[in-house]
Amino acid sequence: MACAMSKLFENKVALVVGASSGIGRATALALASEGAKVVVAARREGEGQAVVDQIKAGGGEAAFEKVDVSVPEEIEALVSRTVALYGRLDCALNNAGLPGDYAPLADVDDALVDRMLSINVKGVYLCMKHEIRQMLKQGSGSIVNTSSYVGLVGVATGAMYAATKHAVIGMTKGAALAYAKQGIRINTVCPTIIGDTDMVSGVLESHPHLMEPLIAQIPMGRVGRSAEVANAITWLLSDAASLMTGHALAVDGGHVAQ
Repeated sequence: MACAMSKLFENKVALVVGASSGIGRATALALASEGAKVVVAARREGEGQAVVDQIKAGGGEAAFEKVDVSVPEEIEALVSRTVALYGRLDCALNNAGLPGDYAPLADVDDALVDRMLSINVKGVYLCMKHEIRQMLKQGSGSIVNTSSYVGLVGVATGAMYAATKHAVIGMTKGAALAYAKQGIRINTVCPTIIGDTDMVSGVLESHPHLMEPLIAQIPMGRVGRSAEVANAITWLLSDAASLMTGHALAVDGGHVAQ
C-alpha cells in the first residue's frame, strides 16, 4: 500500500501579512494546501476572514488577525498572538504595501511618500523585527518579503515607490547575513506587473493608458498572476530552498533580464 506524501509545511505555522487579496491571499491558500496552519493578517477584516473561511472549507487550519503594519505595537501583538494560538512561528510572508502615484520625482506628493515609507519600508522592518525575535527563540525560521521588479531597476515615473522596494531588498540582504548562522533564512521576491492584485488594478483603473506599454516591457508578453508569485514564495519559505538566503528572486517573465 502506497504511503501518502507528506506536505511541504506539515506541522508548520505560517504568518502572512497583507493576506486579504492578491499575492498575500494566494500565498496563504498555497501554504494551507501544503499543510501549514496559517495566520491571515490584514487591515481589511471582511476580505481577510474570507481567506480564512476558504482555507477552512478546504480542510485547512487558519485564523484572521487585523493589523496595521505601520504601528509597532500591533505587529508585536500579531506575532505574540500567532505564537499563543499555534505555539510557534516557522515562516512568514511580509506582503503589505502601498503603491506610488507614478509621477516624476519632482511631482510626487510629500504626504504619499510618508505613507509609502511607513508601510513599504517601516512595515517590513517591524514585521521582520518581531518575526526574527520569535524565530531566534526557536532556532529556526524562514521569511520572505515582497519587493518588486522596480526594486531591481530604475523607473522614470515612480522613483519613490521604487526606492521603497529597493529598501526592502537592502533590509532583506542585511538581515539574512545577520542571522544566517542562527537558522533563519530571509529572502525577497520581485514580481513584475501582477494583473489580479488590488494594487495593479487600482493603478490601471486610474491610469488605463499604462497597460499596453507595461505589457510591452515584459518579454513573455503578459502580466503575471498572483498564484505564480505564490508558488515562488512557498518554495523560498520551504525546506526545499534550504540553501537560499539573502536572495532577491525576480518573478517577472524576463522583465529585468533585458
